[in-house]
Amino acid sequence: MIDNALNRRALLAGAASGVALAATPALAQASAADPADAIGLAARIRSGQASAREEVVAALDRADAAQAQLNFAVLIDRPRAIASLPTDERQPVIPTFIKDLNDFKGWPTRNGSRAFAAAPPATANEAFVDAFAQMNTLPIGKTATPEFGLMCVTEPLAHGAVKNPWNPAYSTGGSSGGSAAAVAAGVVPIAHANDGGGSIRIPAALCGLFGFKPSRGRLAGQKRADDPADIAVDHVLTRSVRDAALTMAALQSQGADGLVAPVPRLNGPAGERFRIAVITAGPDNAQPDAEVLAAIDRTRRLLQSMGHTVTDAPWPFAPVDFSRDFVALWSLGAAGAVADVQKAFGADGVAKLEPLTRYLAGNGAALAQADVQALMGRLSAYRDAYNASFRDHDLLLTPILSRHAVPIGFLSPTRPPADLMADMMRLVAYTPVQNLTGAAAMSVPIMTATNGLPLGMHFAGRRGDDARLLDLAFQLEQAAPWAQRLPPIWFGNRRS
Repeated sequence: MIDNALNRRALLAGAASGVALAATPALAQASAADPADAIGLAARIRSGQASAREEVVAALDRADAAQAQLNFAVLIDRPRAIASLPTDERQPVIPTFIKDLNDFKGWPTRNGSRAFAAAPPATANEAFVDAFAQMNTLPIGKTATPEFGLMCVTEPLAHGAVKNPWNPAYSTGGSSGGSAAAVAAGVVPIAHANDGGGSIRIPAALCGLFGFKPSRGRLAGQKRADDPADIAVDHVLTRSVRDAALTMAALQSQGADGLVAPVPRLNGPAGERFRIAVITAGPDNAQPDAEVLAAIDRTRRLLQSMGHTVTDAPWPFAPVDFSRDFVALWSLGAAGAVADVQKAFGADGVAKLEPLTRYLAGNGAALAQADVQALMGRLSAYRDAYNASFRDHDLLLTPILSRHAVPIGFLSPTRPPADLMADMMRLVAYTPVQNLTGAAAMSVPIMTATNGLPLGMHFAGRRGDDARLLDLAFQLEQAAPWAQRLPPIWFGNRRS
């Protein structure tokens, strides 16, 4: 939610390190890893068990089949993918997708919006996308997103609902819902995503994936200043922890400040024992549904059995005030996006925008400059209170959403926007905190609801705590492996 289309960042001069997904033997040997992940695929191509061409063509075939059932992609470019194959059949190439909020040279960026239906092809790659495309990955298309990444589900009027491979009556979440469907259904092992309010973590939780939101300023294409209004970050959705860990290690910005010191190339758990605080109350002090609470309780017991200390904690600020101010920030972003549409496409373009976008933009445009300045001061205070609360614990455990599953249509973009926004903010009660604070956070697919749907658990630290969270993620992957858990709609190889 509130992703790159509303949060365009200046491109960093420093390039990412360009480490390939095939170049880490230690990671390739990490325990509890998924043999169908990107590192496993690279190893098979490098060893000659499969060729780069075979794997890319197979991914394109899977994409076509999955599109017919899941509606996850806005573009599948078979000719370009085939033409981009390396001449060396043993050079690892990982098929992937780019989310349709980011520019990739030669493809239009439509931002999930009818206003951009005739957008021309991008003339250059955005910084993160460019760095990611140099990691021995081969983008084969673009994935669906809600308009401007504003929604926590992916059901834009421009494209229709993306369906969850675990049950097509349910949402994949948003705004990286198309990418989540592609990875969860086995079309590709890794896909680009971004997160401005939970847009990596929410789809990961609903689709049974590992979703890591890096600290603000860590990865290529991000500003380094700790500005609470700079909320969106790019990363990937994966099935394994090692794929996400390697991507983050490879794409770190050069010269990051002391709060975002480089993440080491972890090849498994360091085994640190953490003090973990649990918060389950939402902005209105309401608790999540029974499935979520039961999963939190099971996770608490799992963590204790692993040697971690688990306690309860309150929010370090008034959650209802935080929610109100985050929506105000959201509205400012929407106002900027609508102003850009007005400039590019005129009144006809604005008329094609969804009701929620126009509603939020109107609220944002109505804020006086003095109100905006006061808002920025409150946002900084939330960030500082959040950081100070970690004196008594190392990491947080919270739900991702207040519901364990979201039926398609529950947040339909055709609903009255004020009602739609109120229901969405009750649902998205937890993940925006780390966007505003710039903190590292992750959804880990260790739980399952009684109806068989995946139920990710949300862990968070402070800005710069990425390595600690990855350590815990590797520990959880060993303690409660998820690699063999496959959805009913699955296009990859079946595994015993």
